[in-house]
Amino acid sequence: MRKLVIGILPVIALILLTIPAGADPVATNDKEVKSIAEPIVDNLLKGFNEGNYAEYSKNFDEAMLEAIPEKKFQQVRKDILKKLGKFKNKKYLGFLNQSPYTIVLWKGAFGGTKNDILIKLVLSKRQDKVFVTGLWFR
Repeated sequence: MRKLVIGILPVIALILLTIPAGADPVATNDKEVKSIAEPIVDNLLKGFNEGNYAEYSKNFDEAMLEAIPEKKFQQVRKDILKKLGKFKNKKYLGFLNQSPYTIVLWKGAFGGTKNDILIKLVLSKRQDKVFVTGLWFR
């Protein structure tokens, strides 16, 4: 697991440095953030389980699409499935606004481990559209 997190960190750091100046947090209250983030993470996790890159990357911004092309997605997915198994369910924990990002957290369960897995989704809003700018499973 540690290897997965460490291997993705340089990519995420690069992505976070490429956010355009006009980006904003997605919302300022728990109810709004959850209502915006839940469908995004549900699509992403469904795409992950099915190996469907189009579904998985549907809300990615340009930097995420460049950093995680389909070939890399398939490779990382294979590694995560080997260590954690398929995604089973999640429980919303809350969010942090760290302008221009909104970091949304869930406690997740995966089929291949009894440990809780933190799902961390980083979102940013530009011109009324919400983009995924970061993702971690820890």
